[in-house]
Amino acid sequence: MSQLYDDAFTGRSCLLGSDAQQVADQLRNFGDTRQVLGQWSFAPAMNHLGVPPRYLDTASHQVNSLASRYELYEQVGFVSPALMFSAPGPSMSAYVVAGLGNEQQQDAFFGQFLETLCWSCFAMTEPARGSDAGAMQTTATRVDGGYLISGQKMFIGNGIVAETGVLFARTAPGQLGINAFLFSPQNPAITRQRLALTGLEGTNLAHMQFNDMFIPTADVLGLHLKPTQRFARSAMATFDALRPCVGALALGVARRALHEWQACVTPDPAQRQQLSRLKRRWHTAYHEALTLCQQADKQQAPAKSPGMVKTTSVMIAEEIVSQLIHAFPADQGPLPTGLWQAFRDVKAFEYTEGTRQIHRLGQSFSPRLASQECR
Repeated sequence: MSQLYDDAFTGRSCLLGSDAQQVADQLRNFGDTRQVLGQWSFAPAMNHLGVPPRYLDTASHQVNSLASRYELYEQVGFVSPALMFSAPGPSMSAYVVAGLGNEQQQDAFFGQFLETLCWSCFAMTEPARGSDAGAMQTTATRVDGGYLISGQKMFIGNGIVAETGVLFARTAPGQLGINAFLFSPQNPAITRQRLALTGLEGTNLAHMQFNDMFIPTADVLGLHLKPTQRFARSAMATFDALRPCVGALALGVARRALHEWQACVTPDPAQRQQLSRLKRRWHTAYHEALTLCQQADKQQAPAKSPGMVKTTSVMIAEEIVSQLIHAFPADQGPLPTGLWQAFRDVKAFEYTEGTRQIHRLGQSFSPRLASQECR
């Protein structure tokens, strides 16, 4: 089992560039995001992640399937998940713009990532609302030529440095009253504050206050679609695609913890058995989520809900890291820095793309998937 585990991933982090770990360490020391990431040799590839292939001239570093994106996320998680959360590129906003944007909007949005490194953000979560997007209170009030945006957004990745992004706001009561807008996070009508973090050091998470920010009608996404095809379509397409990838980041952190532990400890027979069990659990979670992504690429019905696959991956990653810390011999001295980082970082994924309780509730209200998982 150990041979299978080691052979499957030996050297894979090099795909991110030989400088990936150095860049990640600089980010953890709270280096300037744009300056540090701008030096990363793999940054141009990250900048194109999510850009539709029709805009790209070369196949170099293109990740054109959800399965390949999942594999990339796991590799980034092994080095440092902060690289993914802080990287340039259209990120989550790409799914919304590709699904809702008209031709002119897509050309304008994706064109920003073709010539130079460009950072984006996805402004949905609100203070005290968390995963309940239906309770959104940020408003978009209709005025001559567009809308005035008022409200707050919380835990917005790259909210401090982003130059473009997608914002969700309420134009009317109810689920059909939520719309998506293209916007510039550098607009002077936005007050931004970087949030202090315990884990994922170097990640830019921001609180954003919108003070009657004007957005022209031309930047409203999905006006050519029915209201029933706007918010629900864009939100679910984004979350269903990226929830397994969040699990991949968590599993990457767990694999790094396994690597750090084995680099410091010569296991006794009981510890070797424990390692074997942990690696089997890791592989089961990894391949279950990878299979889901492959099914999505083939447009097949998923065997499990993306939210529950993400939940399972995160829970197993947390369990692996916790058991490794408790199994670390006391006579080996203090815990390695890498294990402490893994312990802090892996906690963050519970709150990324919905908590496990949200996904369990969603599962209970989905009879088709619930019946599949009971078989």
